[in-house]
Formats: sequence, structure tokens, C-alpha cells
Amino acid sequence: MHQNGLEIRLIKTEEELKAVFHIREKVFIQGQGVPRTIEMDGHDEYAEHVIVLCDGEPIGCARIRYPENKAKLERIAILEEHRGKHYGRKLVEFLISHCARQKAQEIYMNSQYHVKDYYKKFGFREVGPPFIEANIKHIKMVFEESADAPGD
Repeated sequence: MHQNGLEIRLIKTEEELKAVFHIREKVFIQGQGVPRTIEMDGHDEYAEHVIVLCDGEPIGCARIRYPENKAKLERIAILEEHRGKHYGRKLVEFLISHCARQKAQEIYMNSQYHVKDYYKKFGFREVGPPFIEANIKHIKMVFEESADAPGD
């Protein structure tokens, strides 16, 4: 996806992967206190990495893994100084459409509990009880295509 200086796509280079790791460092490790051993969990080598660029500057990212032909959305982040500009919405829309093109049988995530209502706007629903991961309350959420169009 590319419009008005905003580009969202799979990474193309090792340098872009380093930029993604830098964003995750700032958002999750520094910003939320997630231990580095949990953030850098050894799954990056087997994942697709998405980068969000604003006028060529890396400002956001996500990771997609495909366990059992299901798409698991992970590490969704926009740098704090770029939030509130609908970049996160465009990133989630990109992730959903990309996973649908990959013919994933299901799209799901372990959302931080405090943002679960945000993901509901895109058609995700809560599944099961909340749980603690990296000392942060989470809930599993599964995408349902029949949901209304994404909002803000």
C-alpha cells in the first residue's frame, strides 16, 4: 500500500529488518518494559516482516507468522510520535488483506488487553480468557470477515 507519502509493505532488505527491530526496541522494550529475551523470541527468522514508511522514514512495523496455515499477527507498532494519524489503522488493514491474499485459514493475534476494543473495530473478536504475557495483560483475538468496515 502506497499513498500520500505513506508506504506499507513487506521488508525488502536487511537494513529494513534492522529498522523494524529498532522500532520494536523503542516501542516494546523501552516504552513498555518488555524484556529483550521475550521481544527477541527467535521467531523473526521464520516470519514475514512488514514496515511502515512515512516519506521514506521507518515509523511502524508488524510481524506475521503462519503456524498451521493460520496467520498470527504480532509486534504491531507505530512509533509514539507518529500515533494519532491513522497509520495504525492502515497497517492493520494491510495486514488483514495481505493475510487473506496468502489464503490463511484464520487470522489471529494476542492483543494487549487495553487495545482490544481498537481491534474489534476491524472485525476481531475476543477468544478465551485474558492472560499475562511479558507482564502485560493480553487476550487472544480472531478476525471474522463478516464484521463491519474498519473505523477509527
